[in-house]
Amino acid sequence: LMIAAFTFVVFVGFQGATSGQTKDRLERGRKLYTQYCASCHGMDGKGSGPVKAALKVAPTDLTTLAQRNGGKFSAQDVQFHINGENDIPADGTKEMPVWGSYFRSTAGQGVATLNINALTKYLEAIQVK
Repeated sequence: LMIAAFTFVVFVGFQGATSGQTKDRLERGRKLYTQYCASCHGMDGKGSGPVKAALKVAPTDLTTLAQRNGGKFSAQDVQFHINGENDIPADGTKEMPVWGSYFRSTAGQGVATLNINALTKYLEAIQVK
């Protein structure tokens, strides 16, 4: 009984830490999104940011990434796109002027990885169901 109680306490404590880490990552991702993405993709992620009219290619609706991928959110594809590894002609060049150089300039470094992961987690959270 003592071992079971200890296991429960450790499990609950671990779940709380994981939940807190996820919440922190989502908040970090939301802040990064607001700073680097919202001007083109809009605060709601639907591609209606204030600079949309000035762009040659309309911004992607980021809330339908999973829907357009057979209902599965591909974190790896999103991360490749954020860090410029994917070159998708329909999305324009991989040189997104608002944030591209920032994320690429720190590529391979811990902060860049943390930021890309947080932004990806946030984008996953705003997917339409």
